[in-house]
Amino acid sequence: MWHPVFKEEELTSGKILCTNIVDKKILVMRSEGKLYSCGAMCPHQGVSMVDGWVFDDEITCPEHSWVFSLRDGSLTWPGSGPRIPIYPIRISDGFIEVEISTKPL
Repeated sequence: MWHPVFKEEELTSGKILCTNIVDKKILVMRSEGKLYSCGAMCPHQGVSMVDGWVFDDEITCPEHSWVFSLRDGSLTWPGSGPRIPIYPIRISDGFIEVEISTKPL
């Protein structure tokens, strides 16, 4: 099911917005013109990544600098490890929408 979360103009490049959908804390961001959506909590120690950094197609946790791919949720630094959930995202009628189903990508 698609959930409208923000107006398109609210999301500038590099900015991370946070919302709650179906009891899930979700981050929404734009980097180099592409939209991304992922779970808000770093699986390393449960720290919120809302104050993290987005560069290209990756997000860095602000606490211990773990880096995750925004394409597939995989840990890209340091080495391999837990993933973050990635959610489908789109723009519809000027609103950014995130799809939440029973299983994240």
